[in-house]
Amino acid sequence: MMISSDEARSPVANPQDCSLCAALQAIIAYADGQEGSRITVSIENGRVMLTGEVETLASLECAVFIAECFASRPIIADLSIKPTIQSIAPRRMARPDLSINDNRSPL
Repeated sequence: MMISSDEARSPVANPQDCSLCAALQAIIAYADGQEGSRITVSIENGRVMLTGEVETLASLECAVFIAECFASRPIIADLSIKPTIQSIAPRRMARPDLSINDNRSPL
């Protein structure tokens, strides 16, 4: 798996910033609940930027929490939550129970 960082492509980037971006991106990518997330980590004006898409609000909160724990910088999360697609299929009508119950007592 290749982990890219916007800062890693910049020739004037601070090596410590590049290392921080790569480490954060890897930690977030392999955290529980982040399987469907696409998060890119970069440093802009001394702030850690999280950009991309997550599946749930819990995934977003988890990514921000991880970044806050590992970076001693302000965190800006520009993350969107993927809309969930729910199938709206017509409900089947329940068939009425047509069985006959014999409630007579034996003679």
